[in-house]
Amino acid sequence: MVDKIRLASVGTGRWARVLANAVARGERTALVSCFSRDEAKREKFQQEFGIGRSASSYEELLADPEIEGILLATPNDTHRELIVQALEAGKGIYTEKPIAGSLEDARAIGDAAQRTGSTFAVGHSARRLAGSRVMKQWIEDGSLGDVSLAETNFSNERGLELTPDSWRAKTKSPGGPMVQLGIHHADNLNYLLGPVRAVSAHSRRLYTKADIPDAVMAILEHESGALSYMGTGWASPSVYTINLQGTKANLRYDLDFKHWHEGHLADRYSTLQSQSHELSYGESHRPRVQLPHTDMYLEQIEEFAMATRGEATVEVGAAESTAALAVVHAAIVSSSRRGQAVEVAEILSGQAKAA
Repeated sequence: MVDKIRLASVGTGRWARVLANAVARGERTALVSCFSRDEAKREKFQQEFGIGRSASSYEELLADPEIEGILLATPNDTHRELIVQALEAGKGIYTEKPIAGSLEDARAIGDAAQRTGSTFAVGHSARRLAGSRVMKQWIEDGSLGDVSLAETNFSNERGLELTPDSWRAKTKSPGGPMVQLGIHHADNLNYLLGPVRAVSAHSRRLYTKADIPDAVMAILEHESGALSYMGTGWASPSVYTINLQGTKANLRYDLDFKHWHEGHLADRYSTLQSQSHELSYGESHRPRVQLPHTDMYLEQIEEFAMATRGEATVEVGAAESTAALAVVHAAIVSSSRRGQAVEVAEILSGQAKAA
């Protein structure tokens, strides 16, 4: 019989359910407790997922000796306090991206993870999609050649639904879609092409009623010399794409966002097409590349859980997630300066400020 790794959910909203469903699909982990400040929501979540007990306070949850790891799905501005508390209590903790809303909070979390030695992971799930993994493989084995340009976009209509009193419309969501959606591609581009050196960006508030931008375009300069484009918006039907242009081939990846919350099904609704450099000008043949099956949410949760027992290494921790957040904040500062390039190193050091 498998000795399941015992986890607890903190937060009982929509995304906590996505994670709980992922746990239910696996064999290595089990949810044994949960916490939400709302007692009714806590009890409903507990019943829905067959969780044996719940905690009436976060402190009670952290004091439970049976819990090995925590799955955190709460608003961005709550991350620092909750994560640091868990790490200092000796609990491993997995948080949904972003690591935090601010670089100051991200640095504090990273310091706590290093100081305590407790397991810490961030849910940058997009890099685990089959399309991202295959693209990385093509880069590493030389099939793509040297990449000079990349184009990404992650957009949906969320901004059209937001009202001024929504938490995503306030300081809890800096950059609007950039920190909620674009950050996935910030991590993807770091993962695929290496660290970003500088960012030039423009953002606009066009159609949302909330006090945030709903259209952002950014050009990223990578340390490798490659250039990448990152677009993200909250005023259109959903889009999730990655295009890579190499000296030997191009790759075009498209995912149907309607299945984003179904980590075990997303690859079925994705396409990856290749285009060979050997084809003549005007050639339109773009064969599909076979994508293996992945379950991005289950994979990252089980990796995190196994890491709490020393059986795995976390792929995305404080350093990787802070690097993605720094790209987002570089874009925010650049936009405030009317597109002036902003060095990521300045963001990480805390020297760069919005105009």
